[in-house]
Amino acid sequence: MLLTPLSAAASQLPAAASGTSSTLCSGYAACSLGTFTTHGYESHSGSSYWTMYPGNNCTNYVAYVESTVYGVSTPTFNLGDGGLWAAAAAQNGVLVNHTPSVGAVAVWSGASSGIPSEGHVAVVEDVGPDNSYIVISQQHMLAEPDGYDWTMINANPTLNQWEQWPDSFVHFSTAPVAGPAAGTTAGPTALANVALPSANVIVRVEPLAFAIDNFVFTSRLDRVVTPGVLINLTAGGAAGTYQIGFQRNSLNTRYVMHVSVNGSNVRLVHQGGPYTNDAPTIRIANPGNLQVPSVITVSIRRGTTAPTTSTTTTTLAGTTTTTTLSNASGTLAPSSEHQPVHTVNANLAVRLNN
Repeated sequence: MLLTPLSAAASQLPAAASGTSSTLCSGYAACSLGTFTTHGYESHSGSSYWTMYPGNNCTNYVAYVESTVYGVSTPTFNLGDGGLWAAAAAQNGVLVNHTPSVGAVAVWSGASSGIPSEGHVAVVEDVGPDNSYIVISQQHMLAEPDGYDWTMINANPTLNQWEQWPDSFVHFSTAPVAGPAAGTTAGPTALANVALPSANVIVRVEPLAFAIDNFVFTSRLDRVVTPGVLINLTAGGAAGTYQIGFQRNSLNTRYVMHVSVNGSNVRLVHQGGPYTNDAPTIRIANPGNLQVPSVITVSIRRGTTAPTTSTTTTTLAGTTTTTTLSNASGTLAPSSEHQPVHTVNANLAVRLNN
């Protein structure tokens, strides 16, 4: 089934649609008129798509449209509730970013205003100039007939009635993430025209339960990074290094991160662990292929604080002083049996103790 661009139907839209968010049509009957479409979901809502619950369900509707309209195969991984789709998709090589496109899946987390705790997904039907607005079709709108509508959402939040801009967009129609074919320059437009040297990066998290927690990438300044969302990291100076930590400090004291990198322009400089105060570090090594994001996989493991070591010094006067050294670097200090032995001048020691 082919979509008709919404711009061709501008004369049929309510006047409010040009300036504020607006419900453009409500219910299967109204949304089957003119250039709107239900994509035939009302005749197929009793079936499950991508293992989603059938019926008045946002995830089943989106899975239906993605598979029947855009030809996306059933994912081999579990997507879960709507709010988890972005993280789950990115974990499995699907492009996720903040740039809307027709056919992409709009994702709201459970923390979004007016959105249930399970999150929400919808289909992007149209995108305004310079991404100034999007038009979505969505299921499970409890206030609407049949739970179905088309809605316009502005990038400017002050123009919206209640439903705000999505947290991210999943581009199943361009998945899995892959480089352009030989001799072509094809690639997502969202990844083009990026200043060099820099790196487009997607962070995956294991186990998936930690995908709801943001990370902080520090290179002189902190960058908050959401798992599964495409970001661009600049070299940040000659070194171009970023240290990775949890945004929530309480997690930094309980877990360690083991990092692996798959990409042409990002390198692992220092592996995290074995203790909680030893954070991993990555470096932007070269311009790389900006059409293909580098994937940073962060494996979260429960950790322990670094142990301490003690040294004992006995003076000629017979007193013993014990000093406890905290291991700030997260690596074990050499054992005392491998430490070099220093000889103290006896006369100097006597004068100091008289």
